[in-house]
Amino acid sequence: MSASVLEPFALFPLTAFDRLFERTTFVTGWLVEGSVDAQALEAALQRVTEKWRMLAGRVQSIKEENVTKWYLRIPLGSFPPDYKPFALTTATSEVPLSTYTSIPIPQFSASLPPSVFIHSSTPRQYTAWEASQHPLTCWHLTYFPASANNGQAYTGIGFARSHGVFDGVGAAYVMRALVAELNGEEWAPPPLPAEGLNVNQLAQALEVEEKRCEASPSKELQEYKGYSVLGLGGFLKLVAWHLREKWWNGADRRIILLPKDAFAHLVGGVKDGLRKEGKQADHITSGDVLVAWACKTIYAFGISPETRVHCSNFAAFRSLLAKELLPSDPIASYTHNAFMPLPYPVLSVAEVRSSTLYHLTDLFATSRLCLSKDHIVAAYKLVKLPTLPFPSHPDAYDSLTVSNVSASRILESDWSATGAKRTLCGYRYQLTPTELLFTNAIYIAGRLDDGSVVLDVALTKSRTALLQEEVKRLTALAASTKTKT
Repeated sequence: MSASVLEPFALFPLTAFDRLFERTTFVTGWLVEGSVDAQALEAALQRVTEKWRMLAGRVQSIKEENVTKWYLRIPLGSFPPDYKPFALTTATSEVPLSTYTSIPIPQFSASLPPSVFIHSSTPRQYTAWEASQHPLTCWHLTYFPASANNGQAYTGIGFARSHGVFDGVGAAYVMRALVAELNGEEWAPPPLPAEGLNVNQLAQALEVEEKRCEASPSKELQEYKGYSVLGLGGFLKLVAWHLREKWWNGADRRIILLPKDAFAHLVGGVKDGLRKEGKQADHITSGDVLVAWACKTIYAFGISPETRVHCSNFAAFRSLLAKELLPSDPIASYTHNAFMPLPYPVLSVAEVRSSTLYHLTDLFATSRLCLSKDHIVAAYKLVKLPTLPFPSHPDAYDSLTVSNVSASRILESDWSATGAKRTLCGYRYQLTPTELLFTNAIYIAGRLDDGSVVLDVALTKSRTALLQEEVKRLTALAASTKTKT
């Protein structure tokens, strides 16, 4: 049944931060041991979408004075029998899991094909979501039966959604609700929206802050450059650059596991280095260390020292605009896109190389802590422009994109209630209508049950090799240190 005929309904407006990613479908994948019970998952999803009605909605556009605005159309009444509040598909792999990877997952491995975690019918852009009246959340199970896998069954679990509707934090909220429902635990669904047109509280807060900044422009407002305004010509150049990285320089999706001891050695070394110089280290997070370490590693060789580079590290900004950091606050619990690149400085490769790891980490941590409401307004003004903004610094020739969702613990989602035994690895994909692979990107996915950090990377062969060698070096150092103690 078409969502357009469901009554009553609520309309919830999306923002420019959502529309920035309207041509991207984000997929989170879990490879688990065991055979997942599709019926148990379906029943839990039915209950979740009944309670949290936004999840059962559809993407809808409304044209106003030659401007297309995008909304979520949310059903408020009972679901008719033919209405799908979510999409759940299953498949059985025609080849064994060993075709793609070995078990246990190696320290360095190729990413699994996206088809393991997403059905081919899943849309890739707003217009396709609307035209097909496709559910907002898409779940796909790929079974690797025990009979074809040396007596052990495995399942690929995929959660796909429009990146123009959910960001990483929002997806983690969905997973927490689902896991609670799977385990029969209480959880608090967001309030039912009002019938008709609703107010987007984030957009409202952004407009208030924008008016404040217009009355008194700040240095942060004027100097923030987290996005490049490309235009059509710039966008085509960007596409050409990523195609070159893939076909000429061997960029591909790969998984790198940073062992627990190596990770602890890395973080501890940075904090010790700062303390030895009499500096504070309490403000340093493990994420700060990982980003600085990755930046120093990939720019260590193979690029001119004069090249201007930038790390586009994404950060959520809900906490800066929320009145209270409680689930009851509509901005603190906001499910849609509310993140932006941090105000990191542009550096030369020579500066990155000459800086110690702990000094670079300190610089990145300080930049993160400087994120302000004025920076958010500057980002908002840029993403509202009609000329194709893209999250990369306009003054940098080479940009490393980093997304760290480890704090959301989405990788650690507990699937045991569906029959899964444990999560072997996590995967992520950003899929576009053209299947373009956006390269020079590192996704910090989270930790496995043995404490290993999963790095899902899209890098050239040479930069992947640099990262792998550095992981080997850290692993050996950590083992050596452990032996001595």
